[in-house]
Amino acid sequence: MGVFSRRMGWSALAVTAAAAALAVHPAAAQLQFSTADGGTSLKLGVLGQLQAQDIDTPDGKDSAKDLYFRRLRLVGQFKYGDKLSVYFDTDSPNLGKGNADGTKNVNTSIYIQDFVVTYTFAHEFQLDGGEILLAQSYNHNTSSAQLMPLDFGPFTFTETGAIQGNVGRDYGAQARGYLGSDHLEYRLGIFQGDRGKNEVNAFRYAGRLSLWVFGAQTGLFYRGTSLGQIQSMEIGGSFDRQKQYSAYTGDFFWDQPVGNGDGVTLQFDYTKWDGGTFIPIPKQNTILAEAGYYLGAIKTQPFFQYSRENFDRHSSPDQKRTTFGLGFFPRGHNSDVKFAYTRLQGTGQVSRNQYQLQYQIFIW
Repeated sequence: MGVFSRRMGWSALAVTAAAAALAVHPAAAQLQFSTADGGTSLKLGVLGQLQAQDIDTPDGKDSAKDLYFRRLRLVGQFKYGDKLSVYFDTDSPNLGKGNADGTKNVNTSIYIQDFVVTYTFAHEFQLDGGEILLAQSYNHNTSSAQLMPLDFGPFTFTETGAIQGNVGRDYGAQARGYLGSDHLEYRLGIFQGDRGKNEVNAFRYAGRLSLWVFGAQTGLFYRGTSLGQIQSMEIGGSFDRQKQYSAYTGDFFWDQPVGNGDGVTLQFDYTKWDGGTFIPIPKQNTILAEAGYYLGAIKTQPFFQYSRENFDRHSSPDQKRTTFGLGFFPRGHNSDVKFAYTRLQGTGQVSRNQYQLQYQIFIW
């Protein structure tokens, strides 16, 4: 009876979410202000991700159930001429989600998630300053509104807590540019990192080189999938260092339209982490692999995500996550529904199941 009730509940939620995705017409609701000559403009948008989740408890004897906002953001971009722009967004993540002690996350405070001022001296040389999402890997720098699965890889932001970041963000400045007819992208920045007692620590340095075989992406963020619309192929490498801490990444992304409006999306990220004696990140490597095939005729995309966290010297239990899912995109990323099943496994731990359903609205 419990299994039957769970299936009926998920079916009702899925039908409701799909109906909402079909009904919403977000493109008509965009809000933009500009001067008469168009030289100055302000664009505002919204990202909302309502999510249902059912995940086995760590002992595998029961399941935790939630219905909450995974992300709830106000998004904006201000442009002054063709040189100066400001991108910003706020967030109140996991709003309404239950906690292990039986309470609920009802913190209604909204904070600044990203705030990046960009001055474009030339296409080949731009300066970004503010609270910046580091391009530590392709997945690390992907827009959360354009992901193929429901979320980032579970080990993509391994450094965040240890180095006192904000979900991959840090305060600082970076140079960014595109060379060789946009085939080569570089990013090089200096950031706060962990300041330490009396704020005496050396700063954090991070950089990235990307070879765009074709279809370069020249914005602040990368996309997770174009849903069969744009051809892109990227091979990249990144570094992130502060004192004894280091992270080195190699990644690959391929987004390929296929005939009749279909598309294939592939991504692979490999990162070596070492906190040294500076921050509590044991030596380890993490792997993320994603694959999806978009069916244009029915606006649907089956997807697969595999993540692994392998520790050196068995300092902690190795972890593995395997996800199979299905996305329905009647309005592209502006209004979509995704369902995912994940198998969570860890060395010496009980294997667990996770079911997630997400409805996204993105007005931008």
